[in-house]
Amino acid sequence: MLDTFIGGDEVAVILEKDTQAEIKKYEYKLLSTSKTSTMQKELSQAGDAGFKFVGSTVGKTAFGGSEVVVITRRDIQTK
Repeated sequence: MLDTFIGGDEVAVILEKDTQAEIKKYEYKLLSTSKTSTMQKELSQAGDAGFKFVGSTVGKTAFGGSEVVVITRRDIQTK
């Protein structure tokens, strides 16, 4: 997390592409809730649909609370 000159926070990310890697396509699903039981249910449903956990974070809501945000993905089956 970096402080900006106007008083905000930002994240800097550097990405690199492996030009020798196999090309894969993914479908992503973003889950977000403040209740553990809801997240457990949504993660189970996503898993049943073939999605796998990629990462998570905690974010602030527009109403002043916080919630867990989970990123999931699954391979796209190409024909």
